[in-house]
Amino acid sequence: MRRTEAGFTIIELVVVIILLGILAATALPRFMNVDVQAHQSVVDGVQGGLQTGMSLYHAQWIAQQQPAPNSQIAAFNNLRTNANGFPYGTANRSATGSNVTNSGDCQQVFSGLLQVGAPSISQVAAAANVVGSATDFTAVVNGVNCNFYYTGQYNTAGRTVQLLQYTSTTGVVTATTATL
Repeated sequence: MRRTEAGFTIIELVVVIILLGILAATALPRFMNVDVQAHQSVVDGVQGGLQTGMSLYHAQWIAQQQPAPNSQIAAFNNLRTNANGFPYGTANRSATGSNVTNSGDCQQVFSGLLQVGAPSISQVAAAANVVGSATDFTAVVNGVNCNFYYTGQYNTAGRTVQLLQYTSTTGVVTATTATL
């Protein structure tokens, strides 16, 4: 009696290895940049969320008959309005036309507009202090505007990070980059 043994020949194994190599060579470069694209998508989503929240806030301000500066808009975690109908924070300021004055105001605007499910955010006094932040975004006041540094990807000195800038006088949110 003779037993037949079945198996793969060396030629068949070499062909399979070559085919797997070709697939890996074409697919791998496509997936190498996935994490960079994911981080960019986070920033794009937050920018869209902030701009939409800003538009809704302004629409609520108009619907409430354009209340005086420093008035609270309850639907947005009691953010207060400036003279142009855009939020500046929750602090009660008697000055008309108030705008953001500190990084805490910026953090409140971010959280008040995005509300539930928002990325984590912290505040620091100056851009130099952003390095080492443990949150997704870090708020820094810049005059009467807010800079929201995306520190979820990089937060070490010398790295270029995504930056969202909120202009409190016009309600515009723009995207740019900054080097830490």
